[in-house]
Amino acid sequence: MKLEPGGRYEVFPDPPGLIEFINCVRDNERALTTTHLVLSIKANQREWLNNYLATKQQSTSYDSLLRLLLHFCHRHGFSRQRPTKNKVKQADLAEVQSDFAAEFHREYIAYSNECVYNVDEAGIYYGMPPRYIWAVRGGSSKISSGEKHSLRMTAALTVRADGTKLPILFISSS
Repeated sequence: MKLEPGGRYEVFPDPPGLIEFINCVRDNERALTTTHLVLSIKANQREWLNNYLATKQQSTSYDSLLRLLLHFCHRHGFSRQRPTKNKVKQADLAEVQSDFAAEFHREYIAYSNECVYNVDEAGIYYGMPPRYIWAVRGGSSKISSGEKHSLRMTAALTVRADGTKLPILFISSS
């Protein structure tokens, strides 16, 4: 099986099967480590695994397999991340989201597109001191107190449901 668009051949005998295994484990919100991938390959592709390890030096064969799996995962859009704990499963959150969307549309279906607005706000900081300054080596990098204060402004970006963009509203405090 060739990789797209590079034209290089994939080393694994069944890349879609391994990707399906990864997605299945993660869809169930289970921890997935490289060891789990090795065990899956050992269970489903033992002959390929034995041949692959036989082509490597005894002392580096396992590390080579781990690197191969790392590169495989990166190529197919997976990344190593620190695990976090969910209070609620993703499936439950998706159900709550779809219920909310259905109720929202039932509640506000009477309003026309000209009456529905989407407003996003963005904070803008200006007059801030620079993060880094040049100073004499070994000397002080302090700045006067008058240069430390920054000002904040909020920009409200608004668009109607019919696609009409409204002018930006700037809100600042004095």
